[in-house]
Amino acid sequence: MRRRSFLAATAALACGRPGKTTPAFGETRDTVAALIDAWREKMPVVGLSIALVDRGELAWATGFGMADREAGRPAAADTVYALGSLTKIYTALAAVRAWQAAELDLDAPLRRHLPQLRAPGSDAIRLRHLLCHRSGLVSDWHRGSLGARPPDWTRVADEIADEPLIAAPDSWYAYSNVGYTLLGHVLSNISPKPYDEHVLDVARLALGGSGLRFDPPPQMAAGYCAGRREDEPRLRLQPAAGMLGSVVDLVPLIRWLLAGEGAAAAMLTPQAAGPLDFDERWGLGLALRHVGLAHAGRVAWHTGRTLCHRAVLFALPDRGLGVAVLANFREAGGVEDLAAFALQTALLERDGLDLPASASDAEERPRAAFDREALQRHVGRYANEFDVVRLDIERGGLVSRAEIGKTALIPAPGGGFHSADNPDAHVDIADHAGHHVLTSTVRGVTTRVGVRCPEGPVPEDWLRRAGRYRVDADPGEIVAFKAAHLEHVVGGLELRLELPQAFATSSTLARFALEVLGPNEARIFGIGRGKGQRVAAEDGPDGPVLTWAGYRLTRSDV
Repeated sequence: MRRRSFLAATAALACGRPGKTTPAFGETRDTVAALIDAWREKMPVVGLSIALVDRGELAWATGFGMADREAGRPAAADTVYALGSLTKIYTALAAVRAWQAAELDLDAPLRRHLPQLRAPGSDAIRLRHLLCHRSGLVSDWHRGSLGARPPDWTRVADEIADEPLIAAPDSWYAYSNVGYTLLGHVLSNISPKPYDEHVLDVARLALGGSGLRFDPPPQMAAGYCAGRREDEPRLRLQPAAGMLGSVVDLVPLIRWLLAGEGAAAAMLTPQAAGPLDFDERWGLGLALRHVGLAHAGRVAWHTGRTLCHRAVLFALPDRGLGVAVLANFREAGGVEDLAAFALQTALLERDGLDLPASASDAEERPRAAFDREALQRHVGRYANEFDVVRLDIERGGLVSRAEIGKTALIPAPGGGFHSADNPDAHVDIADHAGHHVLTSTVRGVTTRVGVRCPEGPVPEDWLRRAGRYRVDADPGEIVAFKAAHLEHVVGGLELRLELPQAFATSSTLARFALEVLGPNEARIFGIGRGKGQRVAAEDGPDGPVLTWAGYRLTRSDV
């Protein structure tokens, strides 16, 4: 849907709001507020804050809802939240500044700084690979990752020293918190100060005054899940996700990115990409493509999430616009869409620039003739970022089935499919670089959605291990899932992570397809975040034990 259509649809809601604002971007403010009201009808919205930057100036900053519901403290522009992975932008800034000062060589081997890394292929990792998530390192290391007093993050390099790479360096993009944690270790090694002091000093020097921090203040926003208050724990991987701040604290970074000079220009420069990345593009510490803002010129953005808090930052250097949104409830995964929507509306209000026409603007979408033989080539399980879906033939097309529901894929003339759930999307399924890949193209931007899983019988050793597992957690450690389930499904094995409490649609946090490599070793199948990681097994006197991403999982149903 184009923004003009949405603005017309929300006009009645916005104009009836008491205290309607009249300054610049008044229409954008009212429309964003109307969207947040619509959220409240669907989910337990607690609190969020937003800041809009126009040509280097703060145009608007405010809060919605409550920062601390029990204390009666409302969310405001200066409310402090956990920034999660927005921390990576500042870690990248420190690395790029060190590179420009000839204190660090981004094209030098990582092992020059961290020689303890011994996994085969790790000698080919360069520091630049860490910055744009192409190192081949595992995505996450969960051991001690959440808690009141997490273990020292500088020990992660030793803990993963022998962990196999998920792919050869520079093969494809695979988001990695571990990569940024090791980059923080490198920065600590070259600086006389600890990482946290060093990166905050660099941020103040490069960007100006800032209230960013790593230690929580007394008035920090509380955390909520399903409307219930939960303590927001400390994160172990500090260089990847440990920073705290407000939307106002993020304004200097947005302003600096909009100027696009010096280190900002380097961070905004697209890095290498391969055939399995499709239109995914990264600079140094920043994603550079977004389907909702492809019409606005250059885009730089990043999201962040912790146990309960959510964050997003966008900058449009060619338009001089940027936005930051922070929220304190776990269901706020939609902050990315909210921020993109705010920019789309601001572009329309200020410049008259609307989203280009899309497939959903057509009155009807033509359908191709049914060809069972052609469709049969695509049947099977597909691994995406956090789930495994199954494609089957149904009613003259394909249907994608997941735990939370199904989506019809309708054959389109000329090849590919229409998506019944997303009228803007054109879906293709084809062979790419040795993989059978499902992609989605929206407004000219193609993204990888899933990769077909190998099918075959499961060895008896692994079949015996199917069951429910619990994490052997240390005292005070918080585990983001209730239990892990090793499940035998049609075609193979899957590892399912169970939510601590069931949501209305699903009890599953994530589901991964396993590729068995031997009697005691498997790996998470797929391409991208979390894929390729080793799952090792041993059979002890008390039952089987699995090790994965730093966790030790013991059988709990025997």
